[in-house]
Amino acid sequence: MSSQVIAIAEADLTQPERQKVLLERINLDGRVIAARVATELRVSEDTIRRDLRELADAGLVQRFHGGAIRRATVAHGFVERLSSDAPAKSALAERALPLIRPGMVVLIDQSTTLLALARLLSRVVDITVVTPAPDIALAALDSGVRDVVQIGGKIDSATRSASGAAALEAIGRLRPDICFLGICALDAVAGITAIDHDDSHLKRAMLMASAKVVALVTADKIGTTSPYKVGNLSDLDCLIAPAGVPEALVQTCRAAGVEVDLA
Repeated sequence: MSSQVIAIAEADLTQPERQKVLLERINLDGRVIAARVATELRVSEDTIRRDLRELADAGLVQRFHGGAIRRATVAHGFVERLSSDAPAKSALAERALPLIRPGMVVLIDQSTTLLALARLLSRVVDITVVTPAPDIALAALDSGVRDVVQIGGKIDSATRSASGAAALEAIGRLRPDICFLGICALDAVAGITAIDHDDSHLKRAMLMASAKVVALVTADKIGTTSPYKVGNLSDLDCLIAPAGVPEALVQTCRAAGVEVDLA
């Protein structure tokens, strides 16, 4: 469904009506461009910017220069996140598994999608798994991985991952063959962003340390943004995502040299 189906019957919409239209556009298309929608609604670009600013202040959208995008939403409880969209996460994990070869040092970030990957590691032999996430470490051990390195530090209750100076220092000493990065939000313009400040620094350290970076991204994370920048799309080597990813994002990734694998 496209934003073109949202008909604008009157040019003189009230502010609440304009903001309702903006939210509908963002929910349908993932984003709005202020200049374009200002022309369509026959109001000034400054008016649209003010509307978007108020929507952002209310926590409904995330602004970027020239427009706004959907905010990423996550379930707060780990168990709730674990059971959410489990078949899709398993499908992404199956596509990612062949990228792991014997002898590799594999850095696995925290996420429930990556937990699905860790549970498949019994099919891979002679690897070393390094992770800041206790859930990932235990799943790797349960899968029969003999060499598991748990990155230390304070375990954040929301991310269920180590964070802080000790974790950053440990990652800085690593040179893993491949990193599977947990994704909070991914967008063609905003790039890779994270919900938690400390987690964003940890993810950035993983990007910088790893020879190859792979992102497994569920549909609800695509076309969204979070407050803290992690990196650009070009920082990824491979994106594994479900079929139905917007073609614009696929083309942007490929133009940036990112391999795209649609499950």
